[in-house]
Amino acid sequence: MNFIKQTATTIIVLVAISMTVRAESITSLEHQAVIDTAYNYFNGAANGDQKQLQQAFDTAFGDVKMIRIDKDSGQEIIRTVPLKEFAGFFKKATKDTWQAKILSVDIVDNKMAMVKLDFETPKTHYVDYLVMYKRNDAWRIVNKTFVATKK
Repeated sequence: MNFIKQTATTIIVLVAISMTVRAESITSLEHQAVIDTAYNYFNGAANGDQKQLQQAFDTAFGDVKMIRIDKDSGQEIIRTVPLKEFAGFFKKATKDTWQAKILSVDIVDNKMAMVKLDFETPKTHYVDYLVMYKRNDAWRIVNKTFVATKK
């Protein structure tokens, strides 16, 4: 009887481990794909690489929101720029050194993700929140909001 209990316990543990490994594997693949998308944006912008930016941005549906000062009123406003237009700002590689690191990644149901990206240029420090959807088996940024602090 003791042998049967030990065998049953071993089988339950092995099943639990195999289920955990499979779940971690899927999560790891999605996590890496989300990180790759964030770095495609960063490297595409730094290198003026439109192809990389197209891999990162959902240019059909995405936009960037940024805080600006309205010239007429002097008040803070939020400006919205379509990602297609925003990508066009990066036609040439920067001559400066840019550095980036991902601070956090949150993935929901392997369909939506949010990445907090910290990056520095010699003149500005940025913190971006990148919201992504997985559509047609590809992660794409659909919203980018950020704060920029001059050094």
